[in-house]
Amino acid sequence: MDALKRIALTDPKRAWLRAHLDAPDCTATEAALAEAAGQPIGDYHALAAEFAVALDVDLPSPPIALLAERAGEAWRLRTPLAFALGIHRVVPDAWTRGGKEAARLQPAPGESPIVVLVRPQLAENIGTTARAMANGGLFHLRLVAPRDGWPQDRAWRTASGADAILEAAEVFPDVPSALADCHRVFATCPRPRHMIKPLRTARAAAEDTREINGRGLRCAVMFGPERAGLEAEDMAHADTLVRYPLNPAHMSLNLAQAVMIFAYEWWTATEPTPARKLITNGTPVATKGLLEAFLDRLVSELDASGFLEPEKKRANMVRNLRHWFERGEVTEQELRTLHGVVTELSVGRMRRGRPD
Repeated sequence: MDALKRIALTDPKRAWLRAHLDAPDCTATEAALAEAAGQPIGDYHALAAEFAVALDVDLPSPPIALLAERAGEAWRLRTPLAFALGIHRVVPDAWTRGGKEAARLQPAPGESPIVVLVRPQLAENIGTTARAMANGGLFHLRLVAPRDGWPQDRAWRTASGADAILEAAEVFPDVPSALADCHRVFATCPRPRHMIKPLRTARAAAEDTREINGRGLRCAVMFGPERAGLEAEDMAHADTLVRYPLNPAHMSLNLAQAVMIFAYEWWTATEPTPARKLITNGTPVATKGLLEAFLDRLVSELDASGFLEPEKKRANMVRNLRHWFERGEVTEQELRTLHGVVTELSVGRMRRGRPD
């Protein structure tokens, strides 16, 4: 199990393990495995070599012998590995990320912000960052010296279908190389630093990047490691700092949350959805005339029932009713329902044999 966690199980590598696990009695020839995986058998031997490094053992000859036992002309997957693969969920439902298909994501036309994760520590955080980027319409992801290497299977598990972003992610050894083709660079800065640079909120930074990209210039937004954020040396490569105005008593965000805030602001900078809207599900809002007709009828029935007595309280009670109905946008369907309620209250007692 520990070795499986240390191996970057990309989809081609998963295909080998799934092919062997799905074979009858977990037994198949090398030719059958290659056909099922759709790859040359040498790739399976290369995967066995990765297992040898993860397990810190010598690689046997042939390499497949590390993963399987010979059974005549075929190879039977070793029982401990087959069990570990089952526990590790390298089974059919794992290939669809728990039943969810990968989203059809692609970069927007023209330039859009590049998210640069500097020395990210956990593969799960890279995956959730991709998920946040997909929500905000961002696509370009760059990784600077990820602690556990890349790719890492655990990132795909937490990406919730944002596979395309992870598959297109680029890896760089250091910050300068990751930013070499960019014209503007923003750096998130959770704490004040002793430097003189323009400072932006997430909203202002999103507006700036929209304007910069609109001129055909490439810009990047750097996010630091999970433990302490960007170092001073990292921010020296940026021309603008970004700081989120959050609760000063607790300004702790995980990596994906920090990216999500910027991605949200970038997306909503041009999003036409109105900030406030009444959902009426097809029924129109009632006009004042229709509302007035209903109120006249309601007051008439309340007078007849004696509800508005004594007379000295009547005017105030009527005003309160009017304020109640005028306060919101009552729909025509709601008024029809209320008319039915008044009708039932007016004649219902006699119809059901319950006289006054």
